[in-house]
Amino acid sequence: MGYMRISFLSRVLGFHTNATVILPSDRPMAEGQSLEEACRIGERFPVLYLLHGGGGNAFDWPRFTGVERYAEERGIAVVMPEVGATSFYSDMVHGYPYFTFLSEELPTMMETLFPIGGSREKRFVAGLSMGGYGTLKWAFRKPEFFSAAAALSGSSLVMEIFDQGFGSSAEDDKCSMVNLNWGGLEKLRNSPDDTRYMLDRIGENPSAYPALYVAIGTEDPTYEYTGHFMDYAKKCGIPIRYEEGPGGHEWKFWDAFLPRAMDWCLSEAQKQKE
Repeated sequence: MGYMRISFLSRVLGFHTNATVILPSDRPMAEGQSLEEACRIGERFPVLYLLHGGGGNAFDWPRFTGVERYAEERGIAVVMPEVGATSFYSDMVHGYPYFTFLSEELPTMMETLFPIGGSREKRFVAGLSMGGYGTLKWAFRKPEFFSAAAALSGSSLVMEIFDQGFGSSAEDDKCSMVNLNWGGLEKLRNSPDDTRYMLDRIGENPSAYPALYVAIGTEDPTYEYTGHFMDYAKKCGIPIRYEEGPGGHEWKFWDAFLPRAMDWCLSEAQKQKE
């Protein structure tokens, strides 16, 4: 298993950022095969782009979960990027273009450097909390890129949460998360970053989008909001694989459900190939 921590200059962001990359074990050399032949890039590994939560970074998943072991057991690569801690994977109005970095620059760089991805059926995205929201947004904005997307503790109708005051969304708080990311609540409402808007559009043609998976802990403080999200998705006619289990908004839950999400992504990709 290859495990790499990478620091690189992002042309989109204008500064150095980090990523963690996990690659499955090298393919064994066939009998009579030369070293040159063995080193040529042939079949690409499936890849999971795995997003961190609010306040996190590129090293969270390897620190707090068994992601390296799970990837090795399943023969898939994992790319874990890093964005601003409260950016919500957005092209910030007052900040940096993190979504453009995530959805355009990052995969181009990673799939050039490593034998991963290369086609829709070999790409998946998942994330926790803020990264779950980023997962839904990436899958919605770039539906041709992924075959499956899994949000762990990160599915809600975001306007519902922000309307409750999460993120200090008051208009006079110029440094609030909502104002920095979107320029205010009304700029977010009914925009492509609004999850209700996403579900409305996906509901018009669900088959054009990646298969969706949602998981939440029954003790998670966002459990109620996830229920509202799932109810609205059902109203829109969107098939979503839903699972829940004991746990809160915590690594114990995410570590338990990450391999389940990986298995589901792989099975969905296989279905789409058949």
